[in-house]
This record gives sequence, structure tokens and C-alpha cells, in this order.
Amino acid sequence: MTGDPRVTGEAAVTGPSPVTGEAAVTGEAAVAGEAAVTGEAAVTGEAPLTGEAAVTGDRDVHYLLGHAPDELDRLDLQGEVFRDATLRAFDDAGIQPGMRVLDIGCGSGDVSMTVATWVGEHGAVVGIDREARAVHAARIRAEHGGVGIEFHCSDIESFVDDQPFDAVVGRFVLMHQPRPAEVLHAVATRLRRGGVVCMIETYMQGLLSGAHSEPHSVVYDRIVQWKGRVVGGAGADCAAGARLPAIFAEAGLPRPATRMHAHLVSDPAGLYFEFLERSLASMQPDAARQGIDGLTCDDPAEVIGQLRDEVARSGGALLTWPVVAAWCRV
Repeated sequence: MTGDPRVTGEAAVTGPSPVTGEAAVTGEAAVAGEAAVTGEAAVTGEAPLTGEAAVTGDRDVHYLLGHAPDELDRLDLQGEVFRDATLRAFDDAGIQPGMRVLDIGCGSGDVSMTVATWVGEHGAVVGIDREARAVHAARIRAEHGGVGIEFHCSDIESFVDDQPFDAVVGRFVLMHQPRPAEVLHAVATRLRRGGVVCMIETYMQGLLSGAHSEPHSVVYDRIVQWKGRVVGGAGADCAAGARLPAIFAEAGLPRPATRMHAHLVSDPAGLYFEFLERSLASMQPDAARQGIDGLTCDDPAEVIGQLRDEVARSGGALLTWPVVAAWCRV
């Protein structure tokens, strides 16, 4: 990333979107407690578990996609799809150059790399994840990118640092936790007074219960419903984005400002279709484990080929999975 990646809170037309290749219009800065729909990229919310130990609770939660090399590559692709939405969240939250930032559930390091670019050479970023393979991949990625980031294989409870942080960030982390408010409360204790909490979570439920394409796409409906069953069946919270204000309140944090991000995609050759294909392939083993039928045994390339053909014939558009960013100062 070159130049200053920050965006303003004013309405503005951005450059080509990594999802569609078309210009996307961003909305004005969100006000506290209210969500505004923007043109930022947003897709489904599969991501690694945070470092927080998640061994008890009402939901049996695990990260359904694992951390095999193919999945870590898929997470890199996911980062491209979410780049604009993530940067907008950082700007809305007030994360500034020179800040020291903790990235929880860093996975293969995409959010860590993005926020490191944001805070610049005078800032610092620490990423933690409890999965050793993910941390190893993140370190290699940072080295290749020439970015100095500390990565630690650790959970939140055992993670120790001798300095407080100016901000803590996480993307698609709380949805995988049986007690997300406890995780959020734990990470907030790592902040200095006035520090920033900025979380980004999926709102998959928005597509499962509402319109997702125009005209209606039969193939996309199959994908949406199947992915919802697989992610929900793994114990993840498909409505975590919409529940962020309640999670912040339960964690004892101030009421957050919020913003919802979604994108309409209409280019069958766009990155979003590639991301869907990779996601279907990554999810099929867990779908089989859960005994879910539907797309579990289908060829992902063939399914996405059908979706591309359908969108091309209809001249229609698909709504990507909405995500919600929430932020506050403590």
C-alpha cells in the first residue's frame, strides 16, 4: 500500500473496488449507535479464532476452516476483499499514525499488515493468535512485505506485554467465541486510558433472512443458505455484527458507534466470485463432518461458474455479506 491510505468521513467516490473493479461510493461518517450502509467491500465472516481461550460456554464453537496452507491463502484473498471496509473502520474509530495497536485473532496477518500501514513507521503493531501455523504464516508474510510486526502464539489470558496499547482491533473474531463479551472485556484491559476498541464482525443473518440479489439468483441463494448452515452449525454467531452494541455493553464498554458495510457486485469476473469459490472449497470438509448436504459434494468451480453465467445473463447484482464495524474509546 502506498501513500496515505486513510479516508475522510465525508461522502466520497473511491477508486476501483477490489471486489467489483468498479467505483464504490462511501457514505458519511456514522454517528454513535447507528449503522450506515456504505459501498465498502463485505463478505462472509469466516476467520481464525482469537487467542482468547474458548473452552466453555453455551455454544460449541470451533474455527471450521482450520489453518491449512490453502486456508491461509484464502484468508489472504479475503483480506483483499475486505480492504476498503477495514480501512474505513480504522478511520471511523480514530486510529492514528504513531499508535501502538494489538490485533487479536490475527490469523495469517492481513489485519495486522493493514493497520501497520495505517499507523506508519512511528507506530507499532502486535498480532496474537493461538494457532502456531497461522502465526508462522503471518511472520513470513510480514517479512516479505518489509513490515515490522510482532506476532505471538498466545491466548488473551496468558498474553503479557510491558506496555499498554493505544488501540485493539479484531476482524471476524467475536463471532467464534462462546462468550464474546468476556473476550472484549479482556482485551480492553490491555489499553491505556482513552484507548480505542475497534471490532469488525459479520452480519450473515442479514442475507439469510432477506433479499440478496436482483433479480433473484437461484444459485446465489443455494450458496447463501448452505454457507449459513455450515458456519452456524460450527457454533459461530451469524448475527454477531448486529449484536456488537449489546456485546460492548455486556463487556462494560461505552456504547459504540457503528457502521454497516456491504457491496453490490455485478462483474462475473470480479474478485468476489473467486473468493466465493475458495470459500466453498474450504468449507466442504466441515460441512461433511456436520452431515450437511447441498453443496457439500459439488465442485466449487462448477457452482461458481453457474453463478457467473447466471449473473452475466441477467445483468443483475449480488449483495455481499454485510459486516458491521463498532468502535469506542475506553
